[in-house]
Amino acid sequence: MEAAWVRFHEVICPNCQSDIMREGWGTRFLPLLRRDFRECDRCNDYINALAQDLGTTNLKVKDTPSFLDDNEQREFTAVHEAAHAVVGEHLGMRMEFIKVGTENQDIAEVSFQSNGRVRWEVGTLQAVTVNDFVAMALAGVQAEYRLLAERGLDTHPNRLELATGGAGDALEIEKSVDGRWPLAEVRRDARRLADGVITERWGQITAVARAVLAKGQMTGDQIREVMHTAGHPSRSPEPAPRPSKSSKSSKSSKPNRIASISGGSAMSTLAEQARNALNIANEKADFVRGALQQAGLDIDDIIAQLSQVTTDAESVQQASGIYQQAKSSLEQLQGLINSAVDTTQQYATQL
Repeated sequence: MEAAWVRFHEVICPNCQSDIMREGWGTRFLPLLRRDFRECDRCNDYINALAQDLGTTNLKVKDTPSFLDDNEQREFTAVHEAAHAVVGEHLGMRMEFIKVGTENQDIAEVSFQSNGRVRWEVGTLQAVTVNDFVAMALAGVQAEYRLLAERGLDTHPNRLELATGGAGDALEIEKSVDGRWPLAEVRRDARRLADGVITERWGQITAVARAVLAKGQMTGDQIREVMHTAGHPSRSPEPAPRPSKSSKSSKSSKPNRIASISGGSAMSTLAEQARNALNIANEKADFVRGALQQAGLDIDDIIAQLSQVTTDAESVQQASGIYQQAKSSLEQLQGLINSAVDTTQQYATQL
């Protein structure tokens, strides 16, 4: 019997899909990653209905993320690990190294294959709050969602598959919270924190991703240098050396930024002011894009919840359709803002 290839959203019930998007691919959903759907009756019903529609019981679930080629998957992995690194450093953690490459890992007594990793200095992990740690752990997938939106690929089926790359992170979160705090609240607050840092430091994240993509593995010091060059030092930079008594009255041999601007023409000063204004505008646009991205995720959740209502009431179907239209409008608005940002960035390079 010829196999029919399907995607996760076709064989996982709306209830499980909604929980996965809210909770991540943690312990509860690891059987689904292993293509074992026996624990959920509704998932089984979905599979049986799909098999009947396709005329075959030989269903094969595609590898995830199925919508990306090998090079794109590696690029998304680099952004994932870079987001861990940048958000973690910003929140007070300190990296030992970052890498992109396949390896086997054991997390919370579960073995699985990982496509990348960031190793942290243990002491710095112990010094941060659980909310900061969870924000760092969530940052990988949240950054991939942002890249997904920028590529025009931001759909619920794609998000569901992309989130599988955060299974190890979800396990780490469960392990760190360990019943001591309300997990749903911690995850919600940490996601907001992660999204805020990602929006603020997206330039750093993409710069780190490009660097580690080129080299495969980098030390923490190398990554911190990339972060600094990209425009934002980490939250806990190395203390600057104190000047000696003999150097206090001497002038630096290196001209500072103010001196270089004031020494130029009036036109160059105006150009610098224009570039600064454009940068501020684009930073604000980044906040808007982050808010739109979160709104889209929330609408996906609403649609999934409505799909669980078994009634054929026209009002429920109508509401679901309206939410679908709202999601489409959000995607169009996201595209318009992306175009505006691209235009201003192109103009800024000409100044």
